[in-house]
Amino acid sequence: MAATEDFYKELASDYDSMTRFKQRLRGEEQMLRRWRERYGFNSALDAACGTGLHAVVLAQMGVKATAADPSAAMLDQARRHALEEGVDVRFVQSQFSALESRIRDRFGAVWVLGNSLPHVLTRAELAASLSGLARVLDAQGILIVQLLNYERILTSRDRIVGVNREQEKYFVRFYDFLEELVQFNVLVIATSGEKISHRLTSTLLRPYRLPALVQAFEASGLQITETFGDMSFSPFDPGSSPNLVIVAKRRE
Repeated sequence: MAATEDFYKELASDYDSMTRFKQRLRGEEQMLRRWRERYGFNSALDAACGTGLHAVVLAQMGVKATAADPSAAMLDQARRHALEEGVDVRFVQSQFSALESRIRDRFGAVWVLGNSLPHVLTRAELAASLSGLARVLDAQGILIVQLLNYERILTSRDRIVGVNREQEKYFVRFYDFLEELVQFNVLVIATSGEKISHRLTSTLLRPYRLPALVQAFEASGLQITETFGDMSFSPFDPGSSPNLVIVAKRRE
């Protein structure tokens, strides 16, 4: 079982294919434009940037963009994308809890997308992470956290997260349900003629549900102002929504 940073180091070379980076650029731009129209931010931190998809799109929109991630391997890919797209993004290697010590700027919007928060496994780490995110918001800034709707997942116990193919590789993402945590697995199957190879990489997630997050946000000086069931502002339904999207501000 890989620690989070090792997990993404192992996946870095395949991550863009698995998540369809190029194909998603236009759709993510449309989504982020709707968020900017609704909340009016001009600076943004993508605090779990992965290979840089959202940071690149934000910069293309004219937003002053900074991107952070704990994985050096993922940041290398993100820098390459920014260079290819000709955009100016500042990249910083950092955990959520250390952001304030690595970044002097304060932001109108701080994003934690891609089901990243469940990588924070303990209550103490969650408190430190949320406090770190709160401290890099400007006075009117919003924190946007998107994670999968674990209320639905833990009820249905569906193991398959997603299956997709990119050229000669298949990517199967699936869960093992443990006592308190969830093991997230990525099986990469590569074909070359009649030869088939595979690689399985796994890491642990904490399946956070809304009531626990409300308490954690409040304890970290954050007030949840809105919740949605996806990034298109649909109402959150614990039984059916694919995602839980939280919008929060620093409590005055």
